[in-house]
Amino acid sequence: MTEPIEPASNLEPTTEAVPTVAVEVVPPLNGPIAKPARRPLRWAVAAVATVVILAGSVLGVAVLSSAKSSSAVLPWAPADAVAYAEIRADMPGDQRANLLAFLSKFPGFADQTSFDAKADDGLDRLVKRLTDNKHDFSTEIKPWFGGQIGLSVDGTDATAPGVLLVASVSDTAKAAAWLTSIAPSGASHETVGGVDLTEKAGSSAKTTGAWGIDGSVLIAGTVDAVKAAISRGPSNALADSAGFKAAAAALNGDDLGSAFINVKSYVKLMSDAESQVLGQLGTDAGAMTMAMPKMPAIDTSKLPDWVAVRLTAESDHLVIDSAFPAVAGQPAQASRTSTLATELPASTIAQYELHDVGSLLKRTVTQLEGQPGGPTAAQVDAALKYVGGIDKAVGWLGDADVVVLHDGDGFSGGIVAQTTDASASTDLFAELKNLASLAGSQAGITVSTEPYDGQTITIVGAPYNGGATAGTVKLAFTQTNDLVIAGVGDGFVKAVLDTKAGNSLADQPAYQRAIGMAGSSNAGQGFVDLTSLRTALESTAAGAAGLKAYDSDVQPFLEPIQSIAWSQTVGSDVSSARFVLVLK
Repeated sequence: MTEPIEPASNLEPTTEAVPTVAVEVVPPLNGPIAKPARRPLRWAVAAVATVVILAGSVLGVAVLSSAKSSSAVLPWAPADAVAYAEIRADMPGDQRANLLAFLSKFPGFADQTSFDAKADDGLDRLVKRLTDNKHDFSTEIKPWFGGQIGLSVDGTDATAPGVLLVASVSDTAKAAAWLTSIAPSGASHETVGGVDLTEKAGSSAKTTGAWGIDGSVLIAGTVDAVKAAISRGPSNALADSAGFKAAAAALNGDDLGSAFINVKSYVKLMSDAESQVLGQLGTDAGAMTMAMPKMPAIDTSKLPDWVAVRLTAESDHLVIDSAFPAVAGQPAQASRTSTLATELPASTIAQYELHDVGSLLKRTVTQLEGQPGGPTAAQVDAALKYVGGIDKAVGWLGDADVVVLHDGDGFSGGIVAQTTDASASTDLFAELKNLASLAGSQAGITVSTEPYDGQTITIVGAPYNGGATAGTVKLAFTQTNDLVIAGVGDGFVKAVLDTKAGNSLADQPAYQRAIGMAGSSNAGQGFVDLTSLRTALESTAAGAAGLKAYDSDVQPFLEPIQSIAWSQTVGSDVSSARFVLVLK
């Protein structure tokens, strides 16, 4: 089927596929839903670049004026919410200015003064497609939408959790008129607490949803959740809970959106839902045996009470921050700057680092031991008996990195780890070498050594047969005074050994900038050089069919992106993590 040609627009690219929340906040529209036509690739890429732009970016004067940081929708969330998400489309504080500066780096967004018009154009196209050209955004939704959306799920009923969506309203009369105009046929009305609720019946005549306006907010969701919200009013039930207060303190400041999960309540809800569903299936099946996998039992005392996330914009990067309280049995961990980055080659395009890995692994085993059905320390020791148990296997590990390199010959990867006990790590690798040699005669495994730069590289080769392809996989490793280096093939090991001061990953400006934004002092970190990765893949794919479309529709939107980085800290009260997407 030939795709219809869309009329040209001098506003391209728009945010056609981006601010879907502006549509989702409303009750179901009355009329058939048209299946969207396939979008050209350029629209999809533009959507990625502008995914955090919501309806608030087109609210005219209301947005251009100073937005208040306080939330009008959070006070309505119930205290027993297992999950709550909020979108600040009004972009409080400096978020609008920062986000527009961020997007100005992408094609089509350099002129910030035309952004609202572009977003209007995109939203109108989207709403029209979803409603068979019966409705639009700019004349029907924009005039009353206040720019804040809150969505909560409560855990009172495992089989039918209550869902509550609250949207701020800037013009109550216009919002009421719009709700009346789109009310589906067959809908009923009920007055609850002075609020006129419209209720929609499902196929079984059971009311499936309700919506109405209470003061300056539009409330929609499952019937019981909506009625309960009207009954309690904006009481700050969730906002005043100890967990939410702790999360808000850990992630304070203005943002574009945030989420909060009551972890223990969420796990209980999932467990209860599974039990009820399986029980109903057993009843329906009568004497039949239902062989269905069950959710594993979890000791929630080993889980954090909550997890919170927020998204913020800076002029040249986006930030996702997360936080969660300390878990029982997990001690605080001192943060420090990576020293392994000075040992990695400048050709490193990706690395993931954890500090004190040996201690972390042993703590993890202890925590798993506390879970129902989890392995005991004795069982782990028995599994590692040929290398001396868990202490000898991992006790010597200090900081460790998983690394990917790229040079003119292609990609390579491996692990670089500090050894806190050189004799222990030497003994371990001697044991592994002996085991490989003993098994080699039976499995075709070969073990050889190669001198390089004053070190001895051990290479273990193992044959493989993949049907159409066959060959030998070679794993190489060596140990210096304080490092253990292992990789696929000896190229990775040699590249690490060749690294000199001034030509390491730590010396690269892109790495320094990204890790500085994520948090250079940490308990673990990661970095991906997206520019180098992209150009390497483009070089590999040069001449491939279809690359022309990539060059015109995709590459211009990827070109401004430089890297991503993340870091984490482990505190005695609250632990945190930060992820950043960095532009050039």
